[in-house]
Amino acid sequence: MNKNQKIVLQASRGAAAFFVLLFHTSAMSFKYYQYDFLGVSSIGRSGGVDFFFLLTGFLLFHTYGHKIGTQMTALPFLINRLIRIYPFYWLITLVVLPVYFFVPSFGYGYETHKDTIMKSFLLLPQSHGPVLPVAWSLSYFVLFYLIFSLFMALGKKPAFIIASVWIGLTLCHFLRVPWISADIDRHFYLSFLFSDVNLEFIVGCLLAKWAEHHRNKHYRLLIATGALGFLLIWINNKYQFAPFHNYLLYVIPAVFILLGVSSVPEGLQLPRWVHTLSKLGNASYTILLTHLIFISILMKLSVATHVAHYLGFLFTDVLIVALVVPLCYIVYKLAEKPLASGLKDAIKVSPSRSSKPIL
Repeated sequence: MNKNQKIVLQASRGAAAFFVLLFHTSAMSFKYYQYDFLGVSSIGRSGGVDFFFLLTGFLLFHTYGHKIGTQMTALPFLINRLIRIYPFYWLITLVVLPVYFFVPSFGYGYETHKDTIMKSFLLLPQSHGPVLPVAWSLSYFVLFYLIFSLFMALGKKPAFIIASVWIGLTLCHFLRVPWISADIDRHFYLSFLFSDVNLEFIVGCLLAKWAEHHRNKHYRLLIATGALGFLLIWINNKYQFAPFHNYLLYVIPAVFILLGVSSVPEGLQLPRWVHTLSKLGNASYTILLTHLIFISILMKLSVATHVAHYLGFLFTDVLIVALVVPLCYIVYKLAEKPLASGLKDAIKVSPSRSSKPIL
């Protein structure tokens, strides 16, 4: 992967994080003001998290795919990946958790339960979500890292057999195959293990394998087609033109974008806004974990100070977005980045070959 491809890849990550932030701002605006910011509050899932799932599979396979079935010691890989997830997540959870004890009305009631707290810290899947609601997706990242490390630790034949069984049962669950799907649904952890979400990781891996030997000169058209695909899905979800609304539809435009990104040539002069989005992509994990906290605080402040009465709902929401983005980036620079770097240096595990974080 050349330098330009890495920059554009990070830019796509930044765009995905920004759209998640934008959709949550609209949802919170509708909650507090009954104002549908940019008309997206009723769309539901933005597809940003689905893009991250696909991207994670893509980057993992691109970086470590050749090590599958080599019976290597997967512990350094696993430690590196878990360091990326847990410490900063624990820090944010510890900041948020006391709020639910002092102001229970901010939550749903389960946040202060002992079992919920323990499972949240371990990122074990729960039917009602973790203490930090936006962290629900991290359980799937942990699952995929564990499975990927298992494939690297096994020989080629057992790795192939286990991968085939896992993918096969996941497809059976997704396609609602009689008996098999029903049996999986009866057990919560089996539903998690063979969740439809895993298909997004799997597609990302297959795409990385394809991209190893294929480049497309129409990379701009592919990226534009992918972006348009996301827009069309949002429009359909809002206006109900077609009855099918499965979030896995986001896989299609995400594939186009990643195919385009993986074909960006080395010598291309990238515009400045791509580099800016790339920096936002570096902070995408911080944005995903903290943006809802900042949005909630700023929304409450806007209600208390009656800012919306002076600026109007639209400009109030724009102002909140304009404040949340730099706030998240400051947290990334001051907390997440030094924390992850310090822990890696302290534990002294071999760094990933990738110069950018996979998650």
